[in-house]
Amino acid sequence: MTRPQRAWIAATAVGVVWIWAASWLTAFDPLLGLGFGVLPVAAFLLIKFSWVRLVTIVGGGMFVLGSSSDLSAGKIVYAVLISFCALISGWRLIDRPPPFALFFRPLVWWGVAFAFVLFLSYLSSPGGSDFGTFGRQSLFYVLVILGPVVGLDAGRDMKPAVVYSLIGLTGTIAAVGFALDWLDRRGVTALPVGRVVLSSLVLPGFAFGLAIVLFFFSIRLWQRALWLAPLFAIPISMLVTGTRTNLIIFLAAPAVMGRIKNSRIPPIRLIVLIVAAGAVGVVLFPLIATIVIAEPGFIQTRVQAVLLVLSGSAEADQSFAGRTEQYALAAEMISRSPFLGYGLGYPIPFTIDSPLLSVVRLGWLGVATIAGFLAALSMAVWRSARGAGRSPAHTAWWAFVVVILANIPFGTPLEDRGFGFTIMLATMALASALTATGSASSRSIRPPQDVIAERT
Repeated sequence: MTRPQRAWIAATAVGVVWIWAASWLTAFDPLLGLGFGVLPVAAFLLIKFSWVRLVTIVGGGMFVLGSSSDLSAGKIVYAVLISFCALISGWRLIDRPPPFALFFRPLVWWGVAFAFVLFLSYLSSPGGSDFGTFGRQSLFYVLVILGPVVGLDAGRDMKPAVVYSLIGLTGTIAAVGFALDWLDRRGVTALPVGRVVLSSLVLPGFAFGLAIVLFFFSIRLWQRALWLAPLFAIPISMLVTGTRTNLIIFLAAPAVMGRIKNSRIPPIRLIVLIVAAGAVGVVLFPLIATIVIAEPGFIQTRVQAVLLVLSGSAEADQSFAGRTEQYALAAEMISRSPFLGYGLGYPIPFTIDSPLLSVVRLGWLGVATIAGFLAALSMAVWRSARGAGRSPAHTAWWAFVVVILANIPFGTPLEDRGFGFTIMLATMALASALTATGSASSRSIRPPQDVIAERT
């Protein structure tokens, strides 16, 4: 018997035993048996295809992380899945590094430093810290660290048109999820569902900035028509909740302004686009609001609260007064443990809706480390644009930076459930654009030089 024949016999025997074991488990727990049965196929796909790893992490996380706040079995499995996918992608990047990998190399050391700070902050946390809560809260930070690994690996294997479409779809789903979640929290929803998927502010902000750029640079009319969906769905979904902080996503529009050769939109054309989109939005918004909101005067009440703050009577606004009190309480906690904070997993006895929440949990050392990580990523984006050429992905990144910086006075972006996903999707878009630079196989987005030649 030859070696290939023995290998086939061994593989067949293993397969039979595996199927029998899956059938046996199904008798006790159908879901567990099904999962065990498809595990080899899923493992093969995850190892073989980088885009499967990314879609699995993003798609699975949209539902797993959008569920309850406890450390469920689904979150544990999801954490193992993230680690497995990052291990495979990291090995591929080391074994066959793409040309642009040099720009992102400093992220490795910043990621290691931040992971060490997370672990150190838990060890130094006061009594009462819960390991389960630590695991649940740290999962979002793990996504920030490992997201670029999976994103860079998947992006180089995917065409920009596919990547950009995936970002637009994910951002729109996150915006709708945000609307469903917050309308249900406020008790004004007219819909039969509440929190279904992950709700996020920064992820729709990134997708909104990218949609503006791609609407301008798309080649065909039907492609522009498709980008109208996130252009209207994202802002309307965010505004219908009555959450005033969501207004910062509109800062993504001026952030993409600039010269065409830099993959940006000229000011005059951007103003025309904003005015035209705003006119349509004014018509669509009340129609959608009447469908999703059960309380007729809800939006009017929220608008009056905004006018109250703008008129200089912020102290009379309940939200503003509560946020001011939270700042004071958080500052008091920071003064007791400023360096390493209280650690992830420490039960904070009150709500802190301010940027100081990150300092309370991670200390100034942890915040400085994650700020260094994000600064290194931004530097990699800047260096790659200068070294390999600018793209819509580069422009969308800087729009995303503007959105998160504007969000800091109102809350910490690090606690946004979609922050890690945004980092992953952004690096995927950058890797795809950098790989496609100079390639004639990817022509769904007009290079800036073609637009200049056409319009001069």
